[in-house]
Amino acid sequence: MQDSAELSRMMNDFTRYSMLPSLKFSPEVGTYVSYDIIAYDFFHRNTLDVVSDITTDRDLALSICYRFNKYQLSPIHLEDAILDIIS
Repeated sequence: MQDSAELSRMMNDFTRYSMLPSLKFSPEVGTYVSYDIIAYDFFHRNTLDVVSDITTDRDLALSICYRFNKYQLSPIHLEDAILDIIS
C-alpha cells in the first residue's frame, strides 16, 4: 500500500501540457502560425485549461511544455507562468 504523499505525487503526474499549432490572421501581418498551450488531465480525461496565441516560436512553445511537465505545474498557475516566461 502506498502512503498519501506518494498517491498525491502520482495524481499530479496525470496533468500534461502540450502545444497546439493554430492558424491565425492579423491585418498587420496576414496569416501566421501561433502556438497554444493546453493542460490536459489524463486521469479524468478532460481539458483543464487552454491559453491561446502564446508565441509564434515553436521551440519556445516546446520548451514551455517541457518545463511545465517536468516540474508538474498546477493548472491554476498556467496563465501566470506563461506571462512570466513571455514578458
